[in-house]
Amino acid sequence: MQLTTIPHDRRRFLRLAAGFSTGALLAGCGDGDPAPPAATTPLVVAPPPAAGPGVVAAPAHPLNLALMLGYVGAQYFAVAAHGTILSARMTAGTGPAGAATGGRRVAFADPMVAALASELAAEKAAQVTALRGGIGGAVAAQPALDLSGGASGPFSLAAQRAGIVAAGQAFDPYAGDDAFLLGAFLIDYAATATYRTLVLSGADEVITTAAAGQLAEAIYHGGLIRTVLGARAVADPAVDASMARMTAMLSTLDGSDAGAQPQSLSASANLLDAQGRAIPFTRAPLQVLSTLYLSTGAAGGFLPMGANGVG
Repeated sequence: MQLTTIPHDRRRFLRLAAGFSTGALLAGCGDGDPAPPAATTPLVVAPPPAAGPGVVAAPAHPLNLALMLGYVGAQYFAVAAHGTILSARMTAGTGPAGAATGGRRVAFADPMVAALASELAAEKAAQVTALRGGIGGAVAAQPALDLSGGASGPFSLAAQRAGIVAAGQAFDPYAGDDAFLLGAFLIDYAATATYRTLVLSGADEVITTAAAGQLAEAIYHGGLIRTVLGARAVADPAVDASMARMTAMLSTLDGSDAGAQPQSLSASANLLDAQGRAIPFTRAPLQVLSTLYLSTGAAGGFLPMGANGVG
């Protein structure tokens, strides 16, 4: 079964959330079987390309920025859950195309975390398909993606800046369950804000409708990742501390610290903003790119050669 044909099953997704009984936010309902491993393209393991200039010239479309986030998320969850990457037909488009390199399958210890990874792999792939359909002829190709867990890779760079590991030390998101979840938190950080910004942008109805649909998905994904991390932090204070440090680093990086609330049990166990509002934040395009580049300047991080189709 191709990743693009796995059914979009909200009941199965909610039931998965309910499986995390400690601190779970969502109640399960209905029945459904876990999604099977996806048959996609075998993982390409190769060193990432040298840093590029930034945003790459390609036809601009408001949804292409969300698509860049979609490519990163879908590839991360696919490789972590199944050891595969998206097929070429799901990543083709305008602008320089690149491979997703450096990731590997996680040997999960907790079956529920493994099920979460598999579910998110299917859901994120479905988002990519939906976004590509909404963009049409201006759809941007996937640029080069660095998903490596080495000391110079994007996950390690983020963890070093956050103080989770020392300078020059590796943070490998494929090393185990908690590391995978922290990697998921990092990658998913800007997704909900990006979709809400598009909904409020005043763009044409087709764009705002597409963004509104994906916003609901992104809220479920982000909330579930944070809930599972919070539940595991009860048993491991190091997870709690890492959540708080990662949030603080990302908020400073994209300039959103005025409204962001630290994600940790010791600081706050809820998922609202600092004013208690049950709404996602908004992010300007450059703020979103900064979380992908892990820099406020040139390309780097997850997109070493820059983004495609973002004007």
